[in-house]
Amino acid sequence: MRLTRWRVLWILLTRNFLSCFLPEWGKIVIGVVAILGFGAGLLLASEAYRSLEAVLIVAAAFGACAFAFVADRLPRRFPWRCPVLSLDDQPRLRELVADAARLAGFDTVPKVRVSAWAEIRGGRTKRGKPIVLVGLPLLLAADEADLHTFLVRELLISKRWRWHESWAVHLFMAHHPDWSWLGEATASLRRALWDETRSIVGSERFAASVRAELLLAGAFGWHVSRYVGPFSRKGGALDAYESFLWKIQRDGLLTRARPEPPFPDAVELIDWDAAQPVADGVPAGVMSRVPGKLANRLGKVITHKLLGRGGLALGARPYRIADIPAEEWAQVGEYQREQVLEAASKLLDRQATDLDVVELAVAGRAGELDWWHNEQPCPHPTPGVCALLPLFDVALRRKGYVHEHTFTQRELVGPLGDRINLVELAAKAERGEPYGILLGGLMTGRDPDADAIRLAGESLAQGDPTGWFERLYAESATGDAIVPWDSRSPHPLLVEWARAGQGRALVVGAGLGDDAEHVAGLGYETVAFDVSESAVRLAEERFPGSEVRYQAADLLDPPGEWRQAFDLVVEIMTVQALPEPLHARAIAAVAEFVRPGGTLLVIASGREEGGRAFAPPWPLTPSEIAAFAAGGLEKGRVEDLRDGERHRWRATFHRPA
Repeated sequence: MRLTRWRVLWILLTRNFLSCFLPEWGKIVIGVVAILGFGAGLLLASEAYRSLEAVLIVAAAFGACAFAFVADRLPRRFPWRCPVLSLDDQPRLRELVADAARLAGFDTVPKVRVSAWAEIRGGRTKRGKPIVLVGLPLLLAADEADLHTFLVRELLISKRWRWHESWAVHLFMAHHPDWSWLGEATASLRRALWDETRSIVGSERFAASVRAELLLAGAFGWHVSRYVGPFSRKGGALDAYESFLWKIQRDGLLTRARPEPPFPDAVELIDWDAAQPVADGVPAGVMSRVPGKLANRLGKVITHKLLGRGGLALGARPYRIADIPAEEWAQVGEYQREQVLEAASKLLDRQATDLDVVELAVAGRAGELDWWHNEQPCPHPTPGVCALLPLFDVALRRKGYVHEHTFTQRELVGPLGDRINLVELAAKAERGEPYGILLGGLMTGRDPDADAIRLAGESLAQGDPTGWFERLYAESATGDAIVPWDSRSPHPLLVEWARAGQGRALVVGAGLGDDAEHVAGLGYETVAFDVSESAVRLAEERFPGSEVRYQAADLLDPPGEWRQAFDLVVEIMTVQALPEPLHARAIAAVAEFVRPGGTLLVIASGREEGGRAFAPPWPLTPSEIAAFAAGGLEKGRVEDLRDGERHRWRATFHRPA
């Protein structure tokens, strides 16, 4: 189909693109005249103009409508959205612009306007003078050689293409799935432009610059959606560009991002390879810092674009992304998790759980999830990682983890100081490897582990690895904390294993006494101890008149008379509640309680050797379970029990008579 002025004009008329020709001030004038004219016509038609009251009411009503219309349209004005940049303050940029204009055949230095987005466009004023629109992200992050190539290309467009040709290419670029014939009609124009640009700057430079342009556009778009979008209702982000520059310079954003591929007819021209790293360093932009007033103004433009029609609310105020509290970031994670689960539910045609998403990622089907994140380029390695990130983010934040730095949300720090990289954790889960955190729960309401984690962190920070048990039980008595392992019943793996017996029994870390009472009921003379005096007191209150002798004692410094003094020793999830460096010492202490001919029962959460623990607890590894067979104990039956994500041990050890 032949490209003509009339055909392009017909598209603009029928598709409502002609409004682009009308300046914003003209739209404002027309709108105000139409609103006030309608009000005046209403007065005349109803003869209400005879009443002064009616005139004042209608004038006030339509005046308010006109004011609201102007307030809505003013932020759309091109000069407000794209202010002129003084080249006198940017000598290096002036040199690049002047040289690009010379190579494109202009004898004057073009005027430069600044856009909020990572884009660049060339054009001419009504008097035929060149003008170029450059995005602030390109000025901050594009290499000078790449920026020079962009300028040459866009100024060649303004020099060579007529208005309808420029519009035709623009329409194809913006709507190419629906305008295939425009692609064919403009192919020769684009090819000629690329060839001329390559002849000026060189083929290798041209290809590298196209890749850089796609990379920066995708990276900035992702950054806006990730860091600005969730809080756009607050107002204009004062540090939208500062944070983008931080991500590039300190967080290697451009080395991790993967841009969308170019149009099919450009793939061969620039030797496109999606797997090839696009950036291997930190580019030095032509502007070394973010100008405060300009960044604030364009940050507001971004917010207007994100919010769509209507723009900022009346109560909106400028804010800094760096000051957003962790609680609000946690809400973002909750929302994204809901989006992923909703997409998984549609894909599976049933209510999906976190584990369903993990299984989809392992099966390589995460790319089939239809959620907003899949519509944009991002720095994550796979769609599976993208889908799993919100799940792990929610699970860890509910355990007290917070971001280490506002602009690196993928890195979380736990209450005990351990650091977690969500991308690495999600990649591990996607490979089908154990990832060490339970995702399958409902995860609503109060997290029962939160108090234990909080108190353990405070206690360890003070150099006291066991003091938090007393605080946890004491606060649980007043309702200020939850004991996560308090089920008010004996452990099911103990009930399933235990048989009637006789002799002396010792229950390690007895807590509120459920396991000790069960062991006593089997016929054993039972001693139960806990490091927390509050736990001992609460157990005695729960079971008045019990035959169990409850006692406060420290596993790391037990009474000497307990050495090899018990026929049955029951250790249920006590060692794992201690920090990992204390495991060996605690395991040795437990083993020492078993008398000749006696038995040790160990029940614990499990993890793989070298697996990550999101503490507390610190689940036991195979080598730690095996370590109970020390000091003369022999290993009996070791059961490796797995149920979905849950991994538990039940093991017995015996001391020969």
